[in-house]
Order: sequence, then structure tokens, then C-alpha cells
Amino acid sequence: MKQVPKPTTDAELIQQFLDKGGNIKKGKTKPMPDDLGLSNNVWGNKLTKEEKLAKKKNAEKAK
Repeated sequence: MKQVPKPTTDAELIQQFLDKGGNIKKGKTKPMPDDLGLSNNVWGNKLTKEEKLAKKKNAEKAK
């Protein structure tokens, strides 16, 4: 199957959108859930209540 690259966003289209009263905002992202670990041995394993409390305390100290 042949892969055809999609054309990039055209500056004229963006300008037309802005001229019609549109606005561009930067979206907010949610923090990662505690259930997700980043290493292979933690992936998919949920934290215990004690681990969640310890993580929460460390986050409050960092502020």
C-alpha cells in the first residue's frame, strides 16, 4: 500500500478562521493517574493506599 503524506495546515486557512471570529486556545491537560507506572515492572499495577498517601505527602512538600 502506498503511503501518501497529508498536506500540512495552510496559513491561509488559519487566517480565514481567525477573520471569521474564531480563536485559538491552548488546551489544559490532566495529570497522569496514579495507576500508571512508567517502568515495565510497575505497568498496570495499582498503588496501595499507603503508597498513594506517601506520594500525596511528597507532592505537598514539593509545593
